[in-house]
Amino acid sequence: MFFKLILENENGDRIDMTTTANQYMTSKIEGLNPPAGMVSTSSYAGMNGSYLNNAFIEKRNIVIHFEMRGVNIERRRHLLYKVVKPSRYIKIYYSTANIDVYAEGYVEACEVSNFEELTNGQISILCPDIYWYSVKSEMVLYSQIMGAFHFPFPENDKPFPLGKYNTQNTMIIENDGDEIGFTIVLEASSSSEVAAVSPTIYNADTDEYLQIIGEILNGDIITVTTKTGNKTVILERGGVKTNIINRLVSGSTWLPLREGTNRFYLRAADGLKNLKVRIEHTNAYLGV
Repeated sequence: MFFKLILENENGDRIDMTTTANQYMTSKIEGLNPPAGMVSTSSYAGMNGSYLNNAFIEKRNIVIHFEMRGVNIERRRHLLYKVVKPSRYIKIYYSTANIDVYAEGYVEACEVSNFEELTNGQISILCPDIYWYSVKSEMVLYSQIMGAFHFPFPENDKPFPLGKYNTQNTMIIENDGDEIGFTIVLEASSSSEVAAVSPTIYNADTDEYLQIIGEILNGDIITVTTKTGNKTVILERGGVKTNIINRLVSGSTWLPLREGTNRFYLRAADGLKNLKVRIEHTNAYLGV
């Protein structure tokens, strides 16, 4: 199977582990499959079977086995050490004919056999975030006024639209990966100081919702992240960012993106027409 494997450190330095037979030949990659689950159970007293305490996936361990052939092996070994440093951040890009993804982690070990007839080695990387993420992200935009201005200009005097009025408050986004959180960005624009009041985003299929109580002023940008381990509600006003997670209404859900088609619709106590809402999503995979 043809694949491409690139490692990138926190400074942006890269090393291609699949260049040619005279460079780094990756012979095996462990950690492409879904990580093993950790399942804890307890036995019933005097009864058959057991009950579940909890079940989770702890972390991903990616192990890269490779060989080094040709000339200037010592120089290339030091180039490898420059990029792959123990305990330091590393980004792993992996692609085939059908998928192009990356994972992020920290180098546990980088070992190379210096005195063998065939120089080989392995790199062990621990990834606290268990997912592989698609290199390309998806975005859906909602606004009651949709831009229609375009080039080139018509060559006649017939009227042409500068914008279209959107009467549908629904946003549809496809998730081709596993269930994962996403990012919602609300931007307020209005001639009045108060642009909108208490916007709410509903999942049209489950009736779950996420509501931010209170007034949103002209120029405010609110970013909501619903990803596990990074759930935040940030208000940017006048260039200053503030945590406003306390403005989430009781009963709100950190809406996930389920596998397949997801439909959301928008409501507000007032000023929905003054909001632009953007959903940003990156497909995530447990195994590739």
